[in-house]
Amino acid sequence: MAPPVKGQRPPRTRREQQAAETRDRIVGAATELFGDPGYAATTITAIADRADVAVETVYSRFRNKAGVLNAVLEPAVVGNDQGLDILELPAIAVIRDCADHREQVRLLAEFSRTLLERTAPVQHILALAAAVDPGAAELQRRDRARRREVQAVYIDMLLARGPIRAGLTAEQAGATYSAMANPSTFALLTVEHGWSADDFQAWLTDSLTRLLLDP
Repeated sequence: MAPPVKGQRPPRTRREQQAAETRDRIVGAATELFGDPGYAATTITAIADRADVAVETVYSRFRNKAGVLNAVLEPAVVGNDQGLDILELPAIAVIRDCADHREQVRLLAEFSRTLLERTAPVQHILALAAAVDPGAAELQRRDRARRREVQAVYIDMLLARGPIRAGLTAEQAGATYSAMANPSTFALLTVEHGWSADDFQAWLTDSLTRLLLDP
């Protein structure tokens, strides 16, 4: 058998394939149930029944309900189930290599819009879950911390191509990005104010350009 191409996973064994299919069923069942009847009303038993697996299988793979919620959130964040870090995505490489500051900001705003739009349903579930489950609250805290860390890298990518707005520190720039590109702001503008995702992206691009870059 020829070796796998670099960057590709080797083919799964039958046992690995079966394990992956079981995991997918559990995560799919949890996604449906966390949406309706909701996280608080969903039990591990209900997830197991919907996925047609033993309760012990859910516990052995995810430990608890917050662990299942984490498995629902992660693929939404990176846009795939291959275990990639968000900073390893091809879109980030394009942004990192871009030599023009304003184009970098436009690409970052587009990337953030795509991520926030994709994760909005799960972020809504996470917010409700955090109010009733300490494990989910810790998951939300880690998710927010990771978002801030990643956005600090965005600022580093801008700085690698030149200075940002005079008088603005990297920490202030990161906090500015964090305040504008987060699930709460996205929900405020797209749900409460009725903006489209395109409206949000245009606003984010214009605002970040004004706030982070010199005229």
